[in-house]
Amino acid sequence: MARTPESGRRPRHRRHPRYRLFAAVAAAALVNLATPGWPALAALPSGARPPGVPPPVDMTLLPNPNDEALIGPRPYDASITGGPNARHQVDGPSPGNRSCVTKEQAGAPTVEDIPPGQSRMRLPELRKFGRGARQLIAVIDTGVNQHPRLAGRLVDGGDYVTGQKPFEDCDGHGTIVAGIIAASDDPKTGFTGVAPDARIMSVRQSSQVLQVKVQNEGSQQQTDQPSGDTTTMARAIVHAVNLGATVINISEAACVPVSRTVNGHAPDLQAAVHYAATKNVVVVAAAGNVGQNCPQNANDLGSVVSPAWFDDDVLTVAAIDSTTSQAADFSLHGPWVDVAAPGTEITSLDPASDQLANKTIQNNQLGSIVGTSFATPYVAGLAALIRERYPSLNAYQVMARIEKTTQQAAGKNGRNNAIGHGVVDPIAALTAVIPEEHGSKPPPVAAAKLDNLIPPPQKDPTPAKVALIGSAAALALLALTALITFTATTPRRP
Repeated sequence: MARTPESGRRPRHRRHPRYRLFAAVAAAALVNLATPGWPALAALPSGARPPGVPPPVDMTLLPNPNDEALIGPRPYDASITGGPNARHQVDGPSPGNRSCVTKEQAGAPTVEDIPPGQSRMRLPELRKFGRGARQLIAVIDTGVNQHPRLAGRLVDGGDYVTGQKPFEDCDGHGTIVAGIIAASDDPKTGFTGVAPDARIMSVRQSSQVLQVKVQNEGSQQQTDQPSGDTTTMARAIVHAVNLGATVINISEAACVPVSRTVNGHAPDLQAAVHYAATKNVVVVAAAGNVGQNCPQNANDLGSVVSPAWFDDDVLTVAAIDSTTSQAADFSLHGPWVDVAAPGTEITSLDPASDQLANKTIQNNQLGSIVGTSFATPYVAGLAALIRERYPSLNAYQVMARIEKTTQQAAGKNGRNNAIGHGVVDPIAALTAVIPEEHGSKPPPVAAAKLDNLIPPPQKDPTPAKVALIGSAAALALLALTALITFTATTPRRP
């Protein structure tokens, strides 16, 4: 039947079931070859983002770091320990179940061994390449106590908890972080920070000790929550950039279910880290620790971590066991993980004394210092050394240099979701020649020249040609036979 104006359709021809099966299999094979991962992509709704991919940056949401609503009642976004967005802070911070660290809570001031992480980072060897001079590293954390090994190098970066005490570290967390980055050399133990000449800007942004009362929307019930959330973190980042930081260390993470990222998450924080990177500030953030509010990402992505999630503008650090190259069991996996550094058996400044500590008080008992929080400052300190040695590199180039010089990870394209591109290699990061930094690609390898080489005798190509022609004829005959068989078994129209 010819195509007619009335029907507007091409006549349909029946096909043998074997033909339809063959056609379906062939089409599926071609699609799979052309688009790796096709079944997963085909399942996504049109225009949807794959899990773990943040939306485009909206710079209209860049926060004002001097907003008067920083302290006191205000909207409360996801805290650094996770939790719902629909909350409001109803009053200022107050002490929780424990008080600020005191001299009586000193960790282990008799530390005498060089920390394993410090040995792994080969810090004494780095001294010939730099000490972090002229670098200002913002530690956005729980505050930094005025420890003697930071004397003369602490800078007031503001307080987003009470508004007045950036050098009061009730939790001890920020002081430990700052010590890993920039503590001066300890001749007795050999302990030293990665960049001991760098200045530390303390920005107190959060606290587990100083808590706030939070009211869930639609409920009259109030609960105590740690001070600090993604909103104050975003403002703290912008504030640190405006005060001249060259590197920002964020040993904090807000963990939320991936289902809550469909319409974005913490867009003001995303705008803040993009602002920092485009203003030539390197942002180094923790990958996050596995916990009650943040289960491990295995085969499926169940949760995301901010600001690590905004990976285009952030260098995200996982933790390895100090004696291996394997990810620590508490280190959260994710596609945003870039590199890894030691995160166990940590020694740093004691927040409660003028000495060093390799333990912290947890539930009134001493416990080891572990976490991605303490792997992160190793990399922040390294970024400061790179900035000192290569002052012409921008923030993105500094992050790329650290990634390209890692001890490469096992996985597709030399990376995986546990340790990213691999464990950082400080010596390589400070000495490697990276052509891309100079606007060029690696030069092609020249073909080797072999002089006085006697070529082998030429073979007669005739037998090979005969075999090739015979094979082609056989294939053609086979195809013709299949066509005849197919035609003979195809049902005819009555």
